[in-house]
Amino acid sequence: MKLLKKSILYLIIVSLVFCITACSKAENTRDTAVLPTINAPKSVIYVINKADISDSEYSIVSSLQGLAAQSEAKIYIEDGENMVFLEKYLQENSNIEIKKVSSLQDLINENADLVKNHGCVVFEEGNNCTVNMAFTISGMENWLAVPLSHKADMEKIGFEVKLDLTLKNNGQYTVTQEDIFEKYKDRLNKNLIIHQSPELITLRDYAVAVSAFCFYTDEKDKSQVKFREKVFNWANENAIAFGWSSDELGYVKQASKSAITVIPSDHCSNLSLLSSLEFTQPIRQKNQPENITPQSDKHYIALVMSDGDNVQWYETTIPFREHYYDRVNSANNYKLSWTAPPMMYKLAPTALQYIYDMATDNDRFVCGVSGMGYINPTKYNESALDSFVNESIIAMEKADLQTITILDNSKSTAKLSKALEFYSEKDSINGGLMQIEEKYEALGGKILFSNNKPFISAKHSFWFASENPDEKISKEWIEKFAAQINSLPCDINSENGYSYINIHPWSTSIEDLNYLVSLLDEHIEIVYADELVEMISDNVNN
Repeated sequence: MKLLKKSILYLIIVSLVFCITACSKAENTRDTAVLPTINAPKSVIYVINKADISDSEYSIVSSLQGLAAQSEAKIYIEDGENMVFLEKYLQENSNIEIKKVSSLQDLINENADLVKNHGCVVFEEGNNCTVNMAFTISGMENWLAVPLSHKADMEKIGFEVKLDLTLKNNGQYTVTQEDIFEKYKDRLNKNLIIHQSPELITLRDYAVAVSAFCFYTDEKDKSQVKFREKVFNWANENAIAFGWSSDELGYVKQASKSAITVIPSDHCSNLSLLSSLEFTQPIRQKNQPENITPQSDKHYIALVMSDGDNVQWYETTIPFREHYYDRVNSANNYKLSWTAPPMMYKLAPTALQYIYDMATDNDRFVCGVSGMGYINPTKYNESALDSFVNESIIAMEKADLQTITILDNSKSTAKLSKALEFYSEKDSINGGLMQIEEKYEALGGKILFSNNKPFISAKHSFWFASENPDEKISKEWIEKFAAQINSLPCDINSENGYSYINIHPWSTSIEDLNYLVSLLDEHIEIVYADELVEMISDNVNN
């Protein structure tokens, strides 16, 4: 009987050990994501102007552009002034010819061999799921994605419809996003996801180029949000979700819980080609931080432009109009720090270097939230957070960014401190900035020290918000904001003597910021964000 009891006990222990081991393995079956490398153009880049094609034709061009990039990127859509992103690269690669084509037909004639068996998959334009399904299939089957309005035209020139996604049964499409995912999930690229609104025509060239799953979910539809969670958990840890969503907070929270990082990019174009371009020299900023010895009669502030995690802003807007463009073209003599997306070193290195080269003598860039992409660190899957930070450090080094900005929607200092340890334990991170909850100023300038490194929350946010949508920012509002800053004390040995001031680009302009700075008293000294972090490290006990 004793022997039987011992045998039973032994079997129970073995079973428990096996169960624990099996569960442990099941929890760690996801690999760590690595962004794919696209081959650069060898001899020619075909350039077609967006002004010469319709939106429906743009979609066909995007599909062809992505198909080309599966072997060699060589199609570029000119839009406004974006040819400048190619110029410096072409100077270093004079063997590459720019061949401009004036129509979709001409582009197809030059590149029809990229399409397998001259096949196409047809989708319906408008606010429906078929366009994303078509581009997923385009990347998988090497067929051309074609809107229904061009189906007959494509058939006339020899293309065969392999799949028509516009077919319906009882008013519902016969093929769903879930069907496409299940069919291809074992072949799709698990390192990135494209979450793109059907109403937009941009970004999908990249989906085709890297064989990514392209889809979109209605935030009000619980079943769709649940499906998105399934996709997120299928992808590799630290995979990037490109595109965007209609619910920023809920979307990023869900992504973070699944160890997915978000890069706002729904209006990006040409990533299939831009991501293939590499310089022979490292990407470098124009200006470097100084070693500043603080003066006892000064209060030190860093003015930091937020929302730099937004790759589409950097690719489509920053160099050509509004905030950064206005800054570069206006007289100024104060330091301004800009958050920037470090993954641009991989996604659009020539664009990032172009923007760095534009900088005035008083502009410097820091890493946008919250590293290689936008996450909420307190919600991020802890098993992946360490590798996320490691990948962030690599991206920051490649993009020449030394100081990190972190965004989170928890103001629990205990939770934040726990998450910050993953950052602060790395030798190359000396501290950083924190944007917390509404308008990023929920912690009121509090500094959290982690491994003796300061992480500074925004004390005030230059962010104009009004319950009246027609109300515009006024000089009186700016003057009140300036008075808040002017009331800050001088104390170089206390956290009270230093302030991170967030500048919100969507509600304020450079003209507004220039006026604010003109109102600051002499005891307010503006420094770069990097300099503020270093000064606090050297002068404030924790």
